[in-house]
Amino acid sequence: MKSAENCASLDDIRVGIDTLDKQIIDALGQRMAYVKAAAQFKPTEESIPAPERVGAMLPQRQRWAAEAGLDPDFVGPLFAQLIYWFIGQQVHHWRTQRGLGPLTSK
Repeated sequence: MKSAENCASLDDIRVGIDTLDKQIIDALGQRMAYVKAAAQFKPTEESIPAPERVGAMLPQRQRWAAEAGLDPDFVGPLFAQLIYWFIGQQVHHWRTQRGLGPLTSK
């Protein structure tokens, strides 16, 4: 993959974007492995969301975005969505590992 500055055509740009998108998806898969591994350290289902951790994570991701030249007001909600989705996945994994049924809405 060429750097963005060294691309000579739209095809080069598309190869770069596709390569990066694949890397992002691979990184999300790796993140999922950590999320599932964390479930073993959660004593109760109620301990999974860890709002204090989420409260610290989101501003940090926004700072990282600003440092990378990205809009923190875009990255904040994007990561909030990712984090809450991963929390749901961890709850599901936690319940599955303990032989509990799926969550049902009341």
